[in-house]
Formats: sequence, C-alpha cells, structure tokens
Amino acid sequence: MKHLLFCMFFISTLGLYAQDASIFGTISDENNQPVPYATVTLAGTTKGAQANADGYYRIEQLDGGQYTLQFSGIGYLKISQKITLTANQNLEVNISLQTDLKALNEVVITSNRVRETLDEVPSSVSVISAKELETFQQTSTNVADVLLEVPGMSLSTNQTSNTGQTLRGRKMLVLIDGIPQSTPLRNGSRDINTIDPSTIERIEVIKGATAIYGNGADGGIVNYITKKTDAAKRFNSETVLGSTGALKIIDKTVGANISQTFSGNLDKLGYVVSGTFRQTGVFRDADGEVVSPYYGIGETDQYSLFGKLNYQIADNHKVEVMYNYFSSNQNSDYVAQVGEYGVTPSIGILGEDLSVDQGNRYNHNAQLTYDFTNIFKNTDFKLNLYAQDFRTVYGYTVSFYDPDLGYDGGQSSIISTKMGARFNFNTTYEFGSVTGNILYGLDVLNDVTAQELIDGRPWVPETDMTNIAPYAQLKAMYSDFVIKAGIRFENIGIHIPDYVTLTRYAAGATTPSSGGVAVEGGDLDYNATTFNVGLRYNKWAVFKPFVSFSQSFSIADLGRTLRSATESTVSQINSDAVIANNYEIGFNSRIGQTNFSGAYFISTSKFGATYTELPSGIFEIDRQPERVYGFEIAADTRLSQHFNLGGSLSYTEGKLDVENNDNYDTYMNSDRIPPLKGVLYLGYNLGSDFNARISYIYSGNRDHFEANANGDYSYGQGPISSFNLVNLTTSYKMSPSTTIGLGIENLLNEDYYNLLSQFAARDNDYIKANGTRFNVSLKVKI
Repeated sequence: MKHLLFCMFFISTLGLYAQDASIFGTISDENNQPVPYATVTLAGTTKGAQANADGYYRIEQLDGGQYTLQFSGIGYLKISQKITLTANQNLEVNISLQTDLKALNEVVITSNRVRETLDEVPSSVSVISAKELETFQQTSTNVADVLLEVPGMSLSTNQTSNTGQTLRGRKMLVLIDGIPQSTPLRNGSRDINTIDPSTIERIEVIKGATAIYGNGADGGIVNYITKKTDAAKRFNSETVLGSTGALKIIDKTVGANISQTFSGNLDKLGYVVSGTFRQTGVFRDADGEVVSPYYGIGETDQYSLFGKLNYQIADNHKVEVMYNYFSSNQNSDYVAQVGEYGVTPSIGILGEDLSVDQGNRYNHNAQLTYDFTNIFKNTDFKLNLYAQDFRTVYGYTVSFYDPDLGYDGGQSSIISTKMGARFNFNTTYEFGSVTGNILYGLDVLNDVTAQELIDGRPWVPETDMTNIAPYAQLKAMYSDFVIKAGIRFENIGIHIPDYVTLTRYAAGATTPSSGGVAVEGGDLDYNATTFNVGLRYNKWAVFKPFVSFSQSFSIADLGRTLRSATESTVSQINSDAVIANNYEIGFNSRIGQTNFSGAYFISTSKFGATYTELPSGIFEIDRQPERVYGFEIAADTRLSQHFNLGGSLSYTEGKLDVENNDNYDTYMNSDRIPPLKGVLYLGYNLGSDFNARISYIYSGNRDHFEANANGDYSYGQGPISSFNLVNLTTSYKMSPSTTIGLGIENLLNEDYYNLLSQFAARDNDYIKANGTRFNVSLKVKI
C-alpha cells in the first residue's frame, strides 16, 4: 500500500512538473504596432490566451510536444504557426499580423448574449473599439461625448442630463456589462453618464427596437463593456495623468485627472482593478463667458472605482465577479444668471448656491457571472446575478415653493435599486447543410424606484416592479443565408402604494395650483409577447443585404404619470405600455479598401411617449400613435498606408397621428427627433509612434413649429439652427512605455448652442456650448 501511494504521488508530481512549459510573445502589425487584445489558441486544445493592450500574450502550464498556434485579431488576417515545445521550456513566439480591411465580418458583438460576428446579425450595429474609445477620450472625458459619431445617435447636451440624446428618435436602454442603468419607472435622463470612460473596454450599440434585455429599449441598447482581465502577464500597471481647460480664457478652467489600473493573471486567477479621479474646472463658451452651471458638468468632482476577478475553475467552468462605483457631483462657485431665450444666453456669475451638490450622487453595480461550457450535449450555460444602486440629485428650483411648509423651493432626487438574474442557455445544432444555435433562458428583474425631494417631500411613490421574461432566439445558417427569429414573453407586475400627489404653488401664491390628490394605490399588470425575425445574405462582398422586423416593450415613464395624477385610484390612470415595431432594411458592402453600410428604418407604436407641456408648466405624456423613420449611411476607406478617411450621415424624422385616424401629419418634438447629423474624419497613422485624427461634425436645422401669440414656443418645439464642429486628437509614443496625447475640442471655437438649449425654448436652458478646450494626457505602462 505504501509503495502504491508513493508511485501515485511520484506520477502526479511528474505530471505537475511536466506542465511547466509556456509560450509567450508579442503580436504586432505590419507597422510594428502592437495589436491589442488579439487571440491566441492552440489548435485541437482548449488552451489559449488573449493579448493585452500592448499585444503581449502568455500561455502557461503546457506539456512538451508539437503545437499549432493560431493568431487572430479583429481587422487582421488569421495566421497559424507550428512549434515544438520541450518540457519546462519558456518559448518566445513573436508574430506579425497583416491588416485586413476586408474582414468586416470579424467585428464581434457580445450584447446579443452570445458572441457573434457582424455577418451573423441582420440589423444595424455600431461598435466603438478599445482603440477608437481611447481616441475619443482624448477629445472629451465625458462618456456622452464618446458616442458623438455613432450613426443614429443624437448629439450630447454638455449637461448631466442626456435629455434629447435619443437613438433613432426613441429612448435607449443603457447597460453596463448587461446591467440596466436606465430608470424606466421614472426616466431621469441620466443613464448615459453613469460610468467613467476609463473603465470601458468597448461600447456596443444595437439599433432599433429590441426586447432581448426587456423594458426600455425602444430605440435600441447601448452596452458599456468594462475592461477585461489580462490573461497574458502576471502584472501590468497603467497610469494616466491628464489636464483639461479652455483656450479662449484659461482662468479657472483648468481641471485635472489621474487614473491607475493594475491587471494581470495569477495562474487561473485573472484580475483588473482601477481607480479614477477627475476634477473639472469652469466651462467657458466661445466668447470666454462662463457657461451657466444649471445641470452643468463644469466644476465637478468625479470618482470611479472598478474591479473584476475571474477564476478558471476547470476547462469548462469559469466564474467572474465585477464591481463598479461611479460618482459625479457639481461643486460650483458660480450661480446661474438666467438669460432670455432667443436673445441672451444664461451664464454663470460668482455667487453662493444654497442648494446641495447636484449630479449622480452614486452608482453601484455588481455582477457575478458563471460560465459552464458543455453543461450538456452541445449546450453552454451562463448565469448572471447582478445588482444596481443608483441615486441622482437635480438642481434647485422655485417650482417646489410651499409657503405652508416654509419651503422657498427644493431639489428632487431619483433613487433606484435593481436586482436581477439572467439564465442563459446556448445550444448549437447541425442538420445536414443547416447549422446554427438556439439561445433560450429566463430573465428576472426587480426594480424599485422613487422620486423625492431632498427635504423629504415625496414626489413619485416607491414603485416596485417585478419582471419575469422567458425568451428564445433561433439562428439558422444555410449556404450564404442567415435567418434569425425570436420570441419573448413579458410578465410585469408593479405595486404602487397609496400616496398623495405633491402640492404645487405658483411663485408667490398662497393657494395651491395643483397636487394634493389622494391616490389609492394598487397593482398594475403588463403582459406582452414580442417577436423578431431577420434575414441576411452574405454571398457577395460588394453587397450583403439584410431585412428585419423587431419589437420592443416599455412602460412610458410611469413615474411622471403618477406624480401628476388627477384621478383618485391608480386603476384610472392611463399607463398603457408602448410596444414599438421596428422595420429595417440595410446592407454592408466592401469594394477594395472601402467599406460601406446603410440602413433605412421605420418604427411605429400605437401608444406614444411624447411629452406635452401644459399651461401650468406640468408635463403630461401624449399617447397618440407615433411613426419614426429615417436612414443612416457610413463609409470608410484606406487612402494610403498612413491615411484613412471615413464618415456617416444620419437622418431621423417623426410624426404623430393626433386624430387617431392613420393620418400622421403632426411633427414630433425635437427632444425626441434630432436634426440631420453628418460626420467626416481623416486619420493619420505613422506606425506606432504618432497618430492624429481630425473630425468634422455637422448638425442641421429643424424648424417645424410655430410660436404662440406671445412669441413663445412650447417645450421641445424651439427652432434648431445648424452648427459645425471640428475636433482634433493626437498621440505620440515617446518610448515603449510612455505615450503623450493632446486633444482639442471645438478646434475652430464655433459659437453655438447645444440642441437642448435650442429646442427646450426655456430661459434656464438657453446656454451656449463650450468654446475651444484642450485635453492633455501622459500614459505610462509597466
């Protein structure tokens, strides 16, 4: 028995030592520039690794023998290399990949719950890669500005609020690693600015109605995918120091930021942790005037803390935990001097603000992900358990004046807590010449949202929603055809307690103008079945067409309806859900070194979600049928070895059927429908040492509405004038570990008003946009 135990111990020890060999190296392109996040696999095995941001990879715990290494990266030709590895050897294999602009189908999308290439998706998708994200951050550290060039996306507001920043004329569902950030029960329009851009690995934008993530995705989804753990080295360090400011008058505009990231891999444990602090200075317009701090993002303190760990339990078991904290609060020495809409802008003047700091007070996101490959035959399983805790605070307003309680005004705050689970199965199949997969599972979400004033007065009661939704998606590929079809069953229950609507007084009045209605609470149930079907044809590289139909389900800002209720019971309130039907036809094309894409879409819904401002200043939701339509075209080409050129054009329009007679003859407000947007850019790349990019953004006119007898416009109907922006980014690699960058926002110092400032048609919102601003950075990697 002793000898048997000794032999077993000896053999197992040999086995351990036999797996001490490793392969490592760097993956670069034809210009000796690192290829970040390329993939390395050992053919015929489950072993592999992903390169880090510097193209470095490492595969450990290997036996001696012959292997075939396979290298691939998005936008590069795949390459294989055979090697012979001896026991305990550390073999260095450096590879150079050739750029393949023809590899359009290599763009990978993960927001559909399973990894897919663009050629497998019959719908419009935009992906902001890690490299592009780094470029856009060099111009602006505001994550809403990073989305500036996405076709179909409205321009950002230069405020904490993203009101008017819609996707194809409808609201979008914003996610962080699939965790919902939007607050559809009381849409506060602060879901885009809920994460620091330094935390993001890439951004995926899926356009058009989609029910794959449930409530709120009428226009599509924006998924911020956080940084991955580094599977190549044991330890990496990245430090970024930066400064921002205005160039017209720099006084009091200088801000600073510091970001530190550690990442690596310790055997089966991968990790990445980062922390960021940003402090912005005063924002100034093109004339050097201080921009009004009303809902502003100037003079803010921003904190971000992020961590992710994953552990490879076995070859087919992996667990990952993620946590992200984000906070951005304004601490201004200025107060708003309100101007006059259409005449003089609101500006900032020195003064004492008696209100508390406004902004996203905190946003906690946590997620546990468990992957079980081949849980049973041809089937993978993924479990996501997540939680979000969010609070945002709005600015002070005298509209909350209440002389009976002694309040001159007040500030509102939205508090939202979500907990959810996603059970996801993916079964692959093959029937003769037909291959594909079936994606199916169950989503469970609990969302508790309320809106209250900082002084404690309730405005929207604590609304408790439980959403249970089974779903299934089928993909079939035959020859050059790809067919996708899916179904989702929404089962939503919402509990609303008894409450009293907030009493509102006009300025200086002694009797209430509205509110004070005692509403008997109750339960609301929403049950709906949504469908999607799409077809794509991939035979010709010069023309790959697709056509699709998809539906989404959402509740049209129930909180806004509840807080202005005039009925005595919840059951009498009009709160019908919105089911949007999206019809789309599009194509991708490749001719030589040039890529084209285009799409035309129509989105309809029986019940609308457009706000109308009443004479009392209170908003209500119009429920008339809606039709939103438009097109997007985009192209990029390589002019030479060092130059590339690209651009896009986005057009969206929307109309209402106000008489409910199938006659869509009334234009929708501009808080939903943006003007024409055009983007043109020219990039220059000199190997790995120097990169530059200049971009031109055009925003057109939209003027469909008439002023009233007093010359005033209703909210959302102010005329929009066109403007032109030019942004510049550059970076220079001083050494293998050190890079400096310079970005210039509004290079030509265009004097203009943001879209929100124009369409809102209100004195408070009539604020000029930023003048020329700089952003310098120093990045050091170890």
